[in-house]
Amino acid sequence: MQVIQFDHYGDVDVLYRAEVATPAPGPGAVRVRVAAAAVNPADVKWRQGMFKDFAPIGFPHVLGYDIAGTVDAVGPEVSGLKPGDRVFAMLDAFTKGGYAEYAVVPAGDVALIPEGLDFATAAALPTAALTGVQLIEDHLRPTPGQTVLITGAAGAVGRFAIAAARKLGARVVAAVRRTQAEEARALGADEVIALGEAEWTGAPFDHVADTVGGPAVAALCRHLAPGGLIRTVATTPIDPAGLSTEPVFIGVQRDAKKLAEIGRLVAAGEVPAPVAKRLPLAEAAQAHRLVEAGGNAGKIILEP
Repeated sequence: MQVIQFDHYGDVDVLYRAEVATPAPGPGAVRVRVAAAAVNPADVKWRQGMFKDFAPIGFPHVLGYDIAGTVDAVGPEVSGLKPGDRVFAMLDAFTKGGYAEYAVVPAGDVALIPEGLDFATAAALPTAALTGVQLIEDHLRPTPGQTVLITGAAGAVGRFAIAAARKLGARVVAAVRRTQAEEARALGADEVIALGEAEWTGAPFDHVADTVGGPAVAALCRHLAPGGLIRTVATTPIDPAGLSTEPVFIGVQRDAKKLAEIGRLVAAGEVPAPVAKRLPLAEAAQAHRLVEAGGNAGKIILEP
């Protein structure tokens, strides 16, 4: 099968196409014929070597957390899945392997794609959507009526954090680029502030859900109410100086049951999950350039 891999850290030119053996699913696993794989900002950071000091990887390495496709083969001890099923999944963050024609996935990590959801949109969901939902539901746990500041609220992670916060009855203040203000309101934000441009003059936030990091977010975190929490998924740190509590970084966990719920929400039109561009697998380097440049109104998707 064809994969896109790299054998040392560097810029986009380290990515190259290779032919490798098609893997067979072992006990408890399925093989998926990949129809779409999302390109996440973390893929760029792995390629650049940002995580090499605490999470070294073996080479050659195939990137890609998020896939959607069709079950192609089923290993022993698997029930509930069969060849031909349309599925999507988040792959293991350390082994990855989505930039490929086939991927082997533990059956417990696979969710069925609901009717009305295409492969590209399904592939855009796992890491971003699970991150946003878990940030709110598992780490902040706001109670009805509390106010949650969500930074980068119109992004791939932030939009699902908005949905999760509103589901729990929280009020949402969205901190976004000025050009994204209307989009944040359409996603369900109660109030919007232009991140890095405006001072917050409203009531203190009960919690902060951060997807951006940096000084502009740190300034907003100074408006946190006593006892409030700051949870971040950004690799750009929040300076804790002058804050009432330490910002805590959280990582996403695979959760097929929650992913299936998210898929149904998106298929029903309750949370939009835009796809900005679809590219052939062979153009993975160009996909990385687009992600590095930023400003994409949705996910970049590779199609083997």
